[in-house]
Amino acid sequence: MEERLPMKPLALVFALTLALAGCAQFQQQAALSSGISPGEVEWARKSGRNTVTGNASLKSGGTTYTCAGQSANLIPDTAYARARMTAIFGNATRGQRAASLGPVKFERDDSLYVQSLRTARCDASGSFSFPGVPDGVWYVTTSVKWQDGSQGSSMMQRVDVQGGRLVKVMLP
Repeated sequence: MEERLPMKPLALVFALTLALAGCAQFQQQAALSSGISPGEVEWARKSGRNTVTGNASLKSGGTTYTCAGQSANLIPDTAYARARMTAIFGNATRGQRAASLGPVKFERDDSLYVQSLRTARCDASGSFSFPGVPDGVWYVTTSVKWQDGSQGSSMMQRVDVQGGRLVKVMLP
């Protein structure tokens, strides 16, 4: 005769497994296989005729929160940047990552990635601007957070700037 385990212990094991899997997402770590070669970002270090402007805000409970005081970043498109955006946002086009998930940790930041990004401070209304941007594909990232950073999200959008244009980005 076959012995059966009671259902309560099995349900408990299943619930514990789900809970631990849920906690694992808070400790997400990503390894990016390749770094950036200097030639990949040389174009991004030059001055250009384009301007990228934007605004970042989120609504919650009838209140609008902005990226005021946070950094907005303009990141040149490279294989490394695409892999990084995909690790954080799930794709390399447009996305959000809830603050409650915590940041994605990387083994190390490629030094050329850090050196080639441009940073602007969001003003009180959540607006930011990057003048003098050369033609190319870029990622705009920033965060809108409140309640000591536990609420809100980080956000990203890919933009293609060409020909001395003004490109406006609304995040999310």
